[in-house]
Amino acid sequence: MPIAQRRRTAPATTALTLAALCCTGTAGAAAIPDAPVASPAAPPAQVTLTIDTAHPYGVLPQDFVGLSYEMRELGVGNFDAGTGNLVNLLRTLGSGNLRIGGNTLDRDTLWEPAGQPPPQPLPTWVKDVVGPADIARLGHFVDATGWRTEVGINLGHYDASLATDEAATLKSMLGSKLLGAACGNEPNDWAHNGLRTAPYGYPQYLPDWQACAAAAGNTPLVGPDVSSPTTTGAWVSQFAAAEKNRLNLLTIHGYSVSGGSTATQLLSPQTDASEVANVSQELAGARAAGLPIRIDETNSAAGGGITAVSDTYASALWSLDYSLLMAQDGFNGLNFHGGLGVCDAPLYNGKFQIYTPICAANATDETAKIYTAAPEYYGLYLADRMGAGRFLPVRISSGGSGTAPNLTAYAVRGDDGKIRVAVIEKDATTAASVNIAIRFTGGHSSASATVVHLTGKSLASAQGVQIQGVSVDRAGRLPYRPANRLRVHNGTLALAVASGSADLITL
Repeated sequence: MPIAQRRRTAPATTALTLAALCCTGTAGAAAIPDAPVASPAAPPAQVTLTIDTAHPYGVLPQDFVGLSYEMRELGVGNFDAGTGNLVNLLRTLGSGNLRIGGNTLDRDTLWEPAGQPPPQPLPTWVKDVVGPADIARLGHFVDATGWRTEVGINLGHYDASLATDEAATLKSMLGSKLLGAACGNEPNDWAHNGLRTAPYGYPQYLPDWQACAAAAGNTPLVGPDVSSPTTTGAWVSQFAAAEKNRLNLLTIHGYSVSGGSTATQLLSPQTDASEVANVSQELAGARAAGLPIRIDETNSAAGGGITAVSDTYASALWSLDYSLLMAQDGFNGLNFHGGLGVCDAPLYNGKFQIYTPICAANATDETAKIYTAAPEYYGLYLADRMGAGRFLPVRISSGGSGTAPNLTAYAVRGDDGKIRVAVIEKDATTAASVNIAIRFTGGHSSASATVVHLTGKSLASAQGVQIQGVSVDRAGRLPYRPANRLRVHNGTLALAVASGSADLITL
């Protein structure tokens, strides 16, 4: 869908944004509450977006939006369909993939088979225990949400009999909702975190994984869940070639910017280019093996994120842009990592969960499993509304004087026959607005369109992020507000777009 073909060599000129917070000068468009207002002294920039409807390419899967959580979340009783509002939050988000793994999988989680209490005292490395009751609860949860799931098996502290029991339990209790079991998490880091002795690279990892795969029997598998993509291209390519017949999906991890980065850097064309370049080897390896590949643990910055960047409106624009950029590049989907604790509070490891898409407002809500949608959630919501389909090429050209706006755009012809265009304007909300003309080549006959707006008070604000002027409520639902209607005149759709906003246009 996204077609802002910001190719790696020219991300700035291929970026496009239909992000419109207000529709001044657009026929039939209603005002949106709390829309940012550009400085009246700044003349609007002029951008033309040309969409080629005759040459669709790639695939946008239905479940490309995803969330990622630590294995310990199962052990503490989360993902409970009968308590709190998490089911509603995932239903509101749309169709997706729920990945359960993370560092706690190998480091401190013990599998407990039914009727076999764990040894006492517990091994010193064990901090969490997960068993069939937790998987049964997860099964009810994914049934209630309609999502599919990936669940990890401890390979760092490996026990063949426990691996066999867990794999069988996953398959029997989750059934078709199980996309695959993952043997271990980030094995390329094990020599540094004490789970293996150096040297430990792909040659040492492969027999470990194969032992786990054998223990898993006919349970579907995903992997290798490696971190730091810039150093693991050969690892992933070799693994894909060797094990392609046993894998449902290749999985890797990746984070976009380093600690200390600003919101401006997170939203920059340079970050877009690096996000694509950093995983190019892994993507090539997947294509060579004929396997789908997913970034099943990702977010803005590792280690919990960056305060005032990962937890603000900037992250909403970024998560929308990043999701569509990587899907356009060829990834099957992305799972945004987070935690179900209190927003911005310390996690089990002392780090903060600044980047999480869903979190509790306070300790009382955490106990009640009542969560709030963080800014990043809203970008994922709009990304999901692009729907399943195939991308259409998009060409962006800027006119007039002055600096070209920081825009990206993506287009998709949906499986339902509709064309959807996402436009993300990533400048400050106080910058000049943008006048966009959307044109089609290859044929398109729609006389009207609808547009849905993503807005925020400022890039630095964590409050006031909205879709069509409303926010997700305490029940985990987004109150319905109708889309604005637009007219197509002589094959061109004209749109006035406020800076620092995003739009989803449907024709």
